[in-house]
Amino acid sequence: MTPVPKDYFKTRGLLYHVLGGSIFVFGLFLLFCPFGFKAFELTYERYSFHVTMVFCILLVTLLISRLSLFFIGRNHSTSWSQTFFFFALEVTFSAGFSGLYLWLMDAKAQPYFWYFGRMMVYLTFGLAIPYIIIDLYYMLMALEKRVKENENQKLGEKIRFYDERDNLKLVVADDLVLYIQAEENYLKICYLENGELKFCILRSSMKRVEELCSEHGLVRCHRSYFVNKTRVKALQKEKDYTYAVLDVVNANHVPVSKNYYDQITTVL
Repeated sequence: MTPVPKDYFKTRGLLYHVLGGSIFVFGLFLLFCPFGFKAFELTYERYSFHVTMVFCILLVTLLISRLSLFFIGRNHSTSWSQTFFFFALEVTFSAGFSGLYLWLMDAKAQPYFWYFGRMMVYLTFGLAIPYIIIDLYYMLMALEKRVKENENQKLGEKIRFYDERDNLKLVVADDLVLYIQAEENYLKICYLENGELKFCILRSSMKRVEELCSEHGLVRCHRSYFVNKTRVKALQKEKDYTYAVLDVVNANHVPVSKNYYDQITTVL
């Protein structure tokens, strides 16, 4: 199954789901009054207060769930089916706590599972709509990025490296870049020139070149390394260490950490 793009697990993606989902449900409940208050003994004049309480319950639940998915997705390859599992958990726990709140506020006029069942239905549809929109957005972004990467490979596009002051330091065909290594406040770029290994050192950071590397087929394999996935010939394990063996003679093996092992194996 297609893995979820890493952009999905950035702070922006987290906020989209937590705030977008909860605010959409809040607005939906205020506009359409789905609780069926005529069947409850709750005071209708306090309807907006009860909706606000449900909104707070939902907001906290989504925040906890999405933070968990956020940290899992940043360190491991994640499938869309796993995000659906988290969605099901979010709906279940949100319906459980909000149903409990309404049950207590309604003086237990109906069995608890009557409230729970209603909230399951309302929250499933209420969260599904914004989540589908957000997930489709990230799917289209990932598709666009893959198309661009394929086009870049066909055209042999140049990759341009700038230092932290935006001074252009190196222009090289992206398929000639072997790996990038972080050394304190500097980056060491290993590339080929006329079949020989060359190195370029510039003052920059891994975070600064992360998007550039992603666009040109370089993937994160270690907290201090990006490697060109088209140049990896094999993954080699030695005791507690794993290395990416490159297809260039005399090129150093590139370390692969446990946190990025699953990520790199999905693209090789």
